[in-house]
Amino acid sequence: MNEKKVVLKKGKERSILQNRHPWIFSGAIDSASESMLPGDLAFIYSFEGKFLAQGYFNLENSLAGRILSFDKRPIQEVIEEKIRAAKKLRFSFMDLSGTNCFRLINAEEDGLPGLIVDCYDQVLVIQVSTAGMQQIKKMTIEILCKEMAPLSIYEKSTSRARSQEDLPPEEGFLYGKEIPAVTVQENGLSFIVSIVEGQKTGFFLDQREMRKKVGQLAKGKKLLNCFSYSGGFSLHALKGGASQVTSIDSCAKATSLCRRNTDLGSFSNHTILQEDVFDFLKNDNLKSYDFIILDPPAFAKKRGEIDAAALGYQQINEAVFKNCNPGTLLLTCSCSYYIGTDRFKQIVFKAASGSKREVKILSTHIQALDHPVSLYHPEGDYLKSLLLWIE
Repeated sequence: MNEKKVVLKKGKERSILQNRHPWIFSGAIDSASESMLPGDLAFIYSFEGKFLAQGYFNLENSLAGRILSFDKRPIQEVIEEKIRAAKKLRFSFMDLSGTNCFRLINAEEDGLPGLIVDCYDQVLVIQVSTAGMQQIKKMTIEILCKEMAPLSIYEKSTSRARSQEDLPPEEGFLYGKEIPAVTVQENGLSFIVSIVEGQKTGFFLDQREMRKKVGQLAKGKKLLNCFSYSGGFSLHALKGGASQVTSIDSCAKATSLCRRNTDLGSFSNHTILQEDVFDFLKNDNLKSYDFIILDPPAFAKKRGEIDAAALGYQQINEAVFKNCNPGTLLLTCSCSYYIGTDRFKQIVFKAASGSKREVKILSTHIQALDHPVSLYHPEGDYLKSLLLWIE
């Protein structure tokens, strides 16, 4: 079989040799095999002919290649090794005594670009976002079945990234029983996860440690959870002894799921509202609360939306700063990759300055161990949280 290969321009090998960065942009490529199709695997060489790595390519895109390994081993062996390593990391360091839902594969951060795998008890939900991972999906599913022995695997590949790879959305059960919803445990709390109808893969696993922190701080407090989805922060606060919790989300399915989770935990003192958060923050004086959560969906999903997103973050934070009681705790978050940590702090600073309130940072985001960030791929660090004290 003829080897497919990509040759980099002179000097462009430094990103691989020195930085071990997993991405190769089209501007770094000197030549490629004529027979290459989107998603094809290829060996990568320097301009001088030195082997560098192997990865998959879509030469029609600016982000043209993603590295899978720095050797020539068979790709199945590479995928097996990386899935086993990801599993070992989670099972070695995570406290799974009261938690049976976690991220098993975190794309580039686990050396498998284009692949997300979330585990909900014995159900796996996968997201495939690139043509290269699409080509080796069947092999990957077989390896996941061998390593994790799931009852079911559901694919929820609906991200905007697929359109950039000219891939249509794909949803459906790929293996085992059709299990549309499952009850899971997180930090000792029970949650119903809608595998088929839920947002993302069903639950926002990346906020596990911050939900735990909220529970530890909530005793005796009246908490407002904005963009509450299925009630993760709310139920942790109630378990932690909050005297009253109000959850707000504009989505009817989200508020319904929040009510079901509240009933599942037999919690009281929980008011659930289906309402636009921006309107609520504009019209409510917020004097009824002393702990507020702002954890909105990504306001910027592409670079061209940064300015609008920054304005949105500023508006919701400013509304809290202007109207809340002295001594209020605020947990404010952003999952927009294009809004970096420094930019997010600047936005919150501007909101605080405009309201003329004294604000202190008590804590920043606590990273969940199942969402590692590779030192060689800082772009994977997307989630920001600031726990603030408003004097």
